[in-house]
Amino acid sequence: NLNRWLIGLSAGATGNSGFIVTGAVGLGYSGGVQWIMLPIAWLIGDLVFWTFFPGRLNEYARAAKATTLSELVAFGMSGTAAVLLRLTIAVLLCVFLGMYTSAQWLAGQKFLSAAFHFSDVTALLLFSFTIVLYSSIGGFRGSVYADTLQAVISILGCIIALVAVAGAALQDLPAFWSNIELAGDSFGTLFPGYTVPGMLGFIGGLAFAALGFGLGQPQIVSRYLAGSSPQETMAARWVYIGFLQFTWIAMTVFGVVLRGVMPGIADPETGLSAFFARNSDPVATGLVFAYVYAIIASTANSIIVSVAQSVERDIVGVLRRSTDTVSRTSFLTTFSIGLASILLSFVLPGSVYSIAIGAVSKIGAGVAGPVIIRIMRWKHDAVSVLGSMLAGISVAFVWDAFGYSASVNEAAPGIMISLLTNFILAPRRPA
Repeated sequence: NLNRWLIGLSAGATGNSGFIVTGAVGLGYSGGVQWIMLPIAWLIGDLVFWTFFPGRLNEYARAAKATTLSELVAFGMSGTAAVLLRLTIAVLLCVFLGMYTSAQWLAGQKFLSAAFHFSDVTALLLFSFTIVLYSSIGGFRGSVYADTLQAVISILGCIIALVAVAGAALQDLPAFWSNIELAGDSFGTLFPGYTVPGMLGFIGGLAFAALGFGLGQPQIVSRYLAGSSPQETMAARWVYIGFLQFTWIAMTVFGVVLRGVMPGIADPETGLSAFFARNSDPVATGLVFAYVYAIIASTANSIIVSVAQSVERDIVGVLRRSTDTVSRTSFLTTFSIGLASILLSFVLPGSVYSIAIGAVSKIGAGVAGPVIIRIMRWKHDAVSVLGSMLAGISVAFVWDAFGYSASVNEAAPGIMISLLTNFILAPRRPA
């Protein structure tokens, strides 16, 4: 029964993630205005996604009575291949969403450590445990309402951050422009050193990643499944896109301007907290902390709830061959999922950006193809859909291993090979 505002704002807040307040700021700070093209390229994939899929997802989920992606993809199928399909999708989502959640804890750790000088371990545990606890209590509907409120806080936080950093730049314009010049000639260029094929590969790869993100992230897809109607779900388009683009571009621009205000920050992903710790009063710092907490909590909370649903319905339920419908995930399952993601954050290598984009891209490569095949009702059977999923994720890993992801995101070849595999394996009759 969700309306367009609850769908759009909760999905947008869930999709934003800690990457916006760490990775986006860090990319703008270290690379300059070229990283504004990242959300612009993402916008292309979002426009394709919203043109064809949210309404169909809602309609199909109603027919399938599905609340998880695995249920939606495996609906109406039977046999060993169908069971393997449902289990494999659930396991894939649990693994990579666990990594994605761990990136949120690292983002929170970076903010708390830089702003309040906590140790890394203390900051990570303090930030993550509060979110895991309320996620375990609130369930799905609580997650939607919390995300919607947190989306409003995020908009206000972006405005405060931009006004504050612009004010700091205006206080000493000569020093600001001098610092920007020292950043290098490419800092103010949209496509530094890119050839036309390279530029198209960058944009096209990220557009596919955005498409895969929309189709393969259960914490976001669940919002579309819960819309009051296909029409109301589609009406959330500009609420979602407007929120996502504003906050993403705002934080990238913040990072660009911050380079002129505070050059020499050792870890650019801590730029937001470092700026407010040095240049603002405690009230402003507290407001921005509320923004950072909101934007990370909305994503982590929704992922934990979605993974817990998938574990209980698509793994435990299938292995037990239970036909009972789980109406609400248990506290213990949700808390355990959250705890596992916290432990994972201590061992994962890489930055918030690299962990988050890697997890998102792998999910898109493996899951987006099967979802497209089912809701578009293309010819398929359980074997062809299972094959398409395995082919997509395998190609993504190989593509990444050879280093091609630096030029074209692995979601692009993964989704294309996934769809091609289904076409080859599908029976020559309607499924």
